[in-house]
Amino acid sequence: MWLHLLIVDDDEMACLGLENRLRAMPFSHQMEIVSVHSGEEALEHAQRHTVDILLTDIQMAGMNGLDLIAGILKLNPQLCSVIITAYPSFPYAHQAIRLGVVDFLLKPVSRDEMRETIQKAVALVEERRKSAANRPADTANCADPVTWAKDYVHRHLSEEINMALVANQMNLSYTYFSKLFKKETGQTFTQYIVDAKMQAAADMLLAGRRTSEIALQLGYLVPQNFNRAFLNYWHCSPSEYRRLRGRRKP
Repeated sequence: MWLHLLIVDDDEMACLGLENRLRAMPFSHQMEIVSVHSGEEALEHAQRHTVDILLTDIQMAGMNGLDLIAGILKLNPQLCSVIITAYPSFPYAHQAIRLGVVDFLLKPVSRDEMRETIQKAVALVEERRKSAANRPADTANCADPVTWAKDYVHRHLSEEINMALVANQMNLSYTYFSKLFKKETGQTFTQYIVDAKMQAAADMLLAGRRTSEIALQLGYLVPQNFNRAFLNYWHCSPSEYRRLRGRRKP
């Protein structure tokens, strides 16, 4: 199994030391190890290469490590990330857990601790790859990715739809699919999802459905979020829309 491991730290000496330590470990022969010195540079690198394992500091000039992890997860939802920091902050740790971080290491990190953490990340990457390979394909006909993606949206309106996951279903890169969808439809994939959900919401309102029911059916767990999205899209509240269209809920 070949892996791409990316180290990110704005301290160049720290980056070099960590890179040298990793290259001396037994599993280094199965991975490409690259180091960069800013979150922006790392995100640009991730747009050109699939990053399997990310080792990043949190406190960096410009983009911080947590924002970087969130950005790369959009490109590769199977990313395994490890935070190495000198700041033992609970809010950082809490957000790291939400992002699915494999480990949260405090500097200085011992050689044994680093080896165990990377071995855990490697095992997790392998597990996720096997899971993806064994996943039942929902892509029987992907000759036209844009048409398939549109159909996917309408079949999953009740869910939070992640473009990276959709692209991954079709074995396409996030960047390529994003550009292809915009080129063929004239709108972004996110805009298309909003259009589909808000058109469906309007139809359900006129059919007499309750706003709270519509919100849940369209994947909005908090009704206020649905009301806000509806107002932004239609420039009126759900109740105003129903009244203006001349239909009243029985």
